[in-house]
Amino acid sequence: MKKYVKIILIIIGIFSVFLVIDCIQAKVLNNSPLIKITKNIDGSTVDKLDVGALTKTYYCKDFKKTIFKWEEYTCPNTINNIDSSTAQKITWKEITENGVNEELLLKNIDIDILNEVSSELQTLVNEAYEEERANPEIIVTEGWARILEYECFKKVVDIGDSAMKPLYLIIYKSQNRGVYEYLCAYALYKISGYDFFWSTTDEFMEKFNEEVLKNNNP
Repeated sequence: MKKYVKIILIIIGIFSVFLVIDCIQAKVLNNSPLIKITKNIDGSTVDKLDVGALTKTYYCKDFKKTIFKWEEYTCPNTINNIDSSTAQKITWKEITENGVNEELLLKNIDIDILNEVSSELQTLVNEAYEEERANPEIIVTEGWARILEYECFKKVVDIGDSAMKPLYLIIYKSQNRGVYEYLCAYALYKISGYDFFWSTTDEFMEKFNEEVLKNNNP
């Protein structure tokens, strides 16, 4: 009996070592893991997603990117359905070289749209968590990026220009950097028409401000 237990432990140990090596090579070499679940994604900036034990490999339109599962990432929106000139229609006097004029930003916010945006995205987050509690496997098989195709998210993006400053305010004022804030950032990214690489909400805010200062302010 002990012999069989020893054999099983050896097999488990070898398999564990293989998984670790597979994850390391995927991350370091930007490869897809050998042991994975592949999901094809239509109508997104992601063509395909390979999910391994500890890594995810995003097949973007022009390249692939491997990250650890606990990291946030979105493929650059190289093909944006929203006219890139959209961002030029909004004047961002609230964003200056010296920082954000919060008083002016609050003054220029449409409260009704702010409430609508926050309600839709919070509903989306709640629905996603409920879905994951009911079916934990969906986190592996479809990943969190699936929620970008949900109706609530599309409604926010469809609001267009007038949703930009409410979205910005939500991120700017929030003390958190979770899924909710990331969704706000991604919605603002899609509406703005800007095209830059970012992987975290803080990185998005930094680069968004840079684009505003470069292109939008007089």
